[in-house]
Amino acid sequence: MGIFRQRKPVRRRPARKRRREHLLEVTATAETERRRRNQKIFLYAAEALLLVGLVAFTWFGIRALVNILILENDQHRVRVVEVNTDGVMSREEALEKTGLREGLNIFSLNLDSAQRALASIPEIKEARVERILPDTVTIAIEARRPVAWVAPRDTGVDPSAMETAGLVDKDGVMMKPSGPDSSITRLPVVYGVPTEQWRLGDRIDLPELHAALDLLFRAGERTNPEIPLRAADITKGWCVVAWGDPQTRYTFGLEEIPAQLDRLQMVLLHVGQTSRKIATANLMPERNTPVTFQDDPAPAAEPVARKAQAVKR
Repeated sequence: MGIFRQRKPVRRRPARKRRREHLLEVTATAETERRRRNQKIFLYAAEALLLVGLVAFTWFGIRALVNILILENDQHRVRVVEVNTDGVMSREEALEKTGLREGLNIFSLNLDSAQRALASIPEIKEARVERILPDTVTIAIEARRPVAWVAPRDTGVDPSAMETAGLVDKDGVMMKPSGPDSSITRLPVVYGVPTEQWRLGDRIDLPELHAALDLLFRAGERTNPEIPLRAADITKGWCVVAWGDPQTRYTFGLEEIPAQLDRLQMVLLHVGQTSRKIATANLMPERNTPVTFQDDPAPAAEPVARKAQAVKR
């Protein structure tokens, strides 16, 4: 009977053999993972190399195409260079300064560098260098226009003959005269400017200087009567002392220049009805302008402004 059948004894593997089989399985699994990882690394490296190769091939291909169609194309060589120097320099000097000339490829030109080279010249206010396809380059220069001389002090010498004197434009940018010019020698002069503190091309940042330039410009536009101011002194800093006649001095504040010129014209209109000549006039007070005359025995002020106010009313 089955219940009395004798069971066969189970043969168990030795523990050492079981451990060896387990070790073989682990080793085989780690080797497989290492192989898979190396395959992935190889595939990624191959893809990266392929991508780099495609990029390099595209880059060199595009570069070769650009060279053939643009940079080495005779149709894009500069044949015309139009130069307008506004009297600052000659055409040859402008071409030498910018490095531009006929025969160069129009796309190889560094226009920004050419503009900076021109803008570094103190006498140039603005420079524009443009390319006009297919073969033209234009150079347009806007020159700074000097409006006055500046000098440290009034020595009685013509400013054009002073080594410490210089020219400024309406923005106060200092420059040197390019050569003998009769129109420059007739410009007004502003004394009290320490020119040694600024270099050519620098903007002189003095409020009193800008007030003096504004005064000289506005005075030159006044008529009936005219206000012929030929010089100004800003040594005091808080005011501008200006004159046209060496024996006359007008004192202006730094602000509200038009109103002060209005008061000066009123005074000149009144004094013009007499034979007297003004020695000094302080235009800073809004009323009762202090005025002295050249024939006064003592520096006493005459109430000319009151009469001018009455005439104005």
